[in-house]
Amino acid sequence: MKGTISHRESFLAHIRKQLGKDSSSSASIQRPTWKHQVQWGTNELLSKEELVEQLKKQCQRIHTRVVETTPQEAPSVLRSLMTEYGEGSVMTSGDHRFEQYGFYPMFDSLQHEGFAVTSWNAEASREENIRLAEQAAYSVVFSDYTLAESGTVVLSSHQGQGRALHFLPMMYIVCIEKSTVVPRMIQAVSALNRSVEEGEQAKGAIHFISGPSNSADIEMNLVVGVHGPVRAVYLLIDDE
Repeated sequence: MKGTISHRESFLAHIRKQLGKDSSSSASIQRPTWKHQVQWGTNELLSKEELVEQLKKQCQRIHTRVVETTPQEAPSVLRSLMTEYGEGSVMTSGDHRFEQYGFYPMFDSLQHEGFAVTSWNAEASREENIRLAEQAAYSVVFSDYTLAESGTVVLSSHQGQGRALHFLPMMYIVCIEKSTVVPRMIQAVSALNRSVEEGEQAKGAIHFISGPSNSADIEMNLVVGVHGPVRAVYLLIDDE
C-alpha cells in the first residue's frame, strides 16, 4: 500500500524557522567554500599516464589483473582471456559501448561455438535476469569511471545493468576506457552529480567495486572470492 505525506511543507517551514533560515521553501542552499580542499588537490597534477600506472600498481594489491589493449584489438583480447581462463557462458550489460568497440561479432562467434551469450534484459523479469547471472561464468561490463588511487571501478544500476551482474558470475571482466580513469572518488562523484544537474535521470544505485570479493576472519587470514567473483580483470582500452 502506497503511503501519503501530510503537512510536509508546514513541517519543513517550522524547522527552517527554528534554524533561523529563510521561510521560503524555494530558498537555495549554497555550498560552503572550504579553505582547504585536499579532496581535490590529491593527485590532481598527475598526467593520465601516471594515473594509469598508479591504477596498475594498486590493482596488484587488490588481486586484480590489468590487461591493456587498443579499441581495435579489445574484442580479440577479451576472447583470448576467455580461452585462458576456460570457456563458459557470458552475460553482458546492455551498454552501447559493446557495439561501439565491435564486440558483438565476437559474441556471435561464441554462440556459434555453442556458448551461451546473454545480456541483461530490461524487458525480462528480475528473476530471469538473476537466474542467467547465476549461471554465467563471465560477467562483462563497462565502468563509468575508475579510481586510480584505489583501483575501484564505478558502475551504476540501470535497466540494462542490474546489481546481480556484478556479484553472481564467477569471473568479472570490466572494460575501462582510459579517458575515464580519474584520480579519486571526488572526481567520479562530482561528474555523476553534474550529469544529474544537467538533466540526466539519477541512477537507481551506484556501485564502487575494488576487484574480487575479499574476506578475512578474526585471525586476518585473507580469502578471495568468498561472496562474489573469484577473479577480476580490468580490460583497459586506450581510447585517447
